[in-house]
Amino acid sequence: MHLSHPITHIFFDLGNILVGLRAGEKLRALAKSSGQELTAFCEKIWSHERAHDYERGRHTCDEYFTLLAEELDLGHAQPELREAFCDIFYPLPERVEIARKLATRYPLGLISNTCAAHIRHLESAYDFFPIFHPRIYSHEVGSRKPHPEIYEKALSAAGAKPEGSLFIDDLAENLETPARSGWKTIHLSPQRDLAAALHQAGVPLS
Repeated sequence: MHLSHPITHIFFDLGNILVGLRAGEKLRALAKSSGQELTAFCEKIWSHERAHDYERGRHTCDEYFTLLAEELDLGHAQPELREAFCDIFYPLPERVEIARKLATRYPLGLISNTCAAHIRHLESAYDFFPIFHPRIYSHEVGSRKPHPEIYEKALSAAGAKPEGSLFIDDLAENLETPARSGWKTIHLSPQRDLAAALHQAGVPLS
């Protein structure tokens, strides 16, 4: 008879899980002032392979924003570009509150495809980061989800085993690699209720 392994560690993604993502006013204003349509402007910033390299730690912030400003013809407005680049987050207090409850019963960790500028901004703007240890950021470990290395580093840093670990992410493709290694996973779309998803995964909040 096969017995399911109990969950001992819970790992969260960051964007669209603990903080929401949207184009903020600074980003909208910069796109408008540069005469570009917002969607195309955002596409140039985040869909370029250079952004993925920045998330792997292959560019310093200065290098990245110099290259990005050139690409967007915004060399004259690099400070505004840096501000707008981080003006994409908004709080998700209900989900953070659930994470705080979980932190009284489980070790929690973060696994995020992110960059130095965003993490610097987020860790100064939000107070929930200390409940997560380890915090595995792609730009610090040189690997992005869904590459196996980033999940292996998370397990190693937490002293966790795949079969006892649960990972929560909003992108299904980021769950396939850990699932193949024996992790339990929750695909949490922005509309899905976190408490209900946890209950379904065998993690009640009380």
